[in-house]
Amino acid sequence: MHAQITLLRKTMCLLSRRVASPRDDQGFYVLNAVIENLGYDVISPFMGHIWVSLFNWLQQGRKGKFLKNLVIFMSLFLVKHGLQNLVVSMNAVPKGVFQTIVEQFWVPNLKLITGSVELKLTSVASTKLICESSTLLDSKVRGKMLNSFVTLLSRPEEERVLEEPDVPDFGETVGYNATFVHLYNAGKKEEDPLKEVNYPKQYLVASLANLAALSPGTYPQLIRENLEAANQAALLQLCSSYNLSIV
Repeated sequence: MHAQITLLRKTMCLLSRRVASPRDDQGFYVLNAVIENLGYDVISPFMGHIWVSLFNWLQQGRKGKFLKNLVIFMSLFLVKHGLQNLVVSMNAVPKGVFQTIVEQFWVPNLKLITGSVELKLTSVASTKLICESSTLLDSKVRGKMLNSFVTLLSRPEEERVLEEPDVPDFGETVGYNATFVHLYNAGKKEEDPLKEVNYPKQYLVASLANLAALSPGTYPQLIRENLEAANQAALLQLCSSYNLSIV
C-alpha cells in the first residue's frame, strides 16, 4: 500500500496541471484509472484535494467536455466505491455541495454523454443515484435527473449532442513522466467496468419498478411532474418492452 500511496501523491502533483489545461481528457483518463484500480482506503486521503481542484475549475467556468468528463468520473466513483463514499467525500469540501453538483452539472450534462461504455457507466450510476438517494436529493432533483436520463436512453445521439472539436492526442505532449503516461493509457482503454450489466435500459426500468413497488404512487407522480411528455411516453415504452410497470 505504501507504494500505491507514493505513486498517488506523485500523480496528484502532475494531475493538478493536467486537468487544468485545455486538454481535460488526459487528466480525467488518469483520474479514472486511479478510481477504478485502487481501493477506497488508498484514495480516500486524496479525495479532498481532487474535489477541491475540480470544483475550483468549475468556478472558473469550465464547460463542454470538462463537464461530461466530470459526470463520467463521478459515475465511475459511484459504481466502484458506492454512493455513500461519493457523498461523504464531496460534502467534506464544502458541506452540502453534492446536491448542488448533481442538480447544476450532472443533470443537464447527462443527456450529452456519448460512447457505449460511457453511456452504460453513467446509466447505471444515474439509476443507482435516482433509486438510492431519496434521503439525499429531493424528489424534484431526482425527477429532473430521470428526465435527462430518459433523453439519454431514448433519443438518437445527433438529436441531443453537438459536435465538439477533437482533443489532441497525448502523444503530442511532452514533460510527463512514465508513471503519468502509464496511468493515462490505462484510463484511456475502452474497458467495460460493468460487465455484469448487459442492458442499461432494462437495468433502469427494473430498478425503478422494484423501488416503486415499495411505495406505490410515489414514482408515477414524480414522473408526471418532472418528465417531458415525450420522455414519459418513452419510459412507458421501455416498461412495456421489458414487461414491467412503475406503480
